Amino acid sequence: MTTSKPTHPPSPAVEYSQTDGEWLYRALSQDLRYGHYARIPGRICRCLDYFGISFSRSAVQERLCSYYLFIGVVDDVIDSGWLEAGREILKQLDDKTPFWSGASWQSAANLMTEGLRRHISIEIFPSVLAKLEELYGAVVRERNSQTMTAYIEQRMAVGRLTAEVSYLLIRPLLKSEHKDLRCFLQKVGEVGCLIDSLIDLRADDRHGLLDFRPGPIDYLKLTSRLVRHGLRILAEHPRLVGLFLEAISDNILDLIRFRNIRPVPWQSGLIRHSVA
Repeated sequence: MTTSKPTHPPSPAVEYSQTDGEWLYRALSQDLRYGHYARIPGRICRCLDYFGISFSRSAVQERLCSYYLFIGVVDDVIDSGWLEAGREILKQLDDKTPFWSGASWQSAANLMTEGLRRHISIEIFPSVLAKLEELYGAVVRERNSQTMTAYIEQRMAVGRLTAEVSYLLIRPLLKSEHKDLRCFLQKVGEVGCLIDSLIDLRADDRHGLLDFRPGPIDYLKLTSRLVRHGLRILAEHPRLVGLFLEAISDNILDLIRFRNIRPVPWQSGLIRHSVA
């Protein structure tokens, strides 16, 4: 096999070395589509600074980057129309197949799953996997929600569990347990998901990702819950207002930039998106 890097996505039938796998993983991590997810680790590191926690910035950021890119890619896969893909991805994560095996090239989700697995410490693997299973369950319930009230509860659960997994992943890199940080990240995760929902709700409805048709009252319910929980966090942590505003603007800019881009179906290889 030639040592030059491929300029086009490879066929899943071809086997690759670990070096090729890592190169493709890095290339995917630089995809502008996932820029929002790639910037979340930096903001979490700033939260660690805020709480006065001593940590290795590079180690924490690398681990969180593998996780949030995984979340972004898997979210795209589920949005492409196959909700059960989440179950297949969890099976792969729990598989004992060596890293960067031939199966890794079947999709971007497979590749990111392998990347995440490399960053999960052995001692926390069972708890991380259990929380990811809970997260997937919350996503399924969210998609099956028949009312805005049920939808909001599941969106908050998705945000809370997503943030909790991020804490579990970096916990071995911290000197001690930080329950205040864990609780803070969970609350921010809940509000973050509500913000995402408010921004994306109309598009999600248009693309058939909701099991109900939201009306004006539903938008009011979502906005009310978001404002109530968001103001509570800001009142407790006013010095982080700038960080929160940065995250919100990041989401809005991504919506504007990629609103006409949709993910291609599961098991589609490494060409991830097409313009509608």
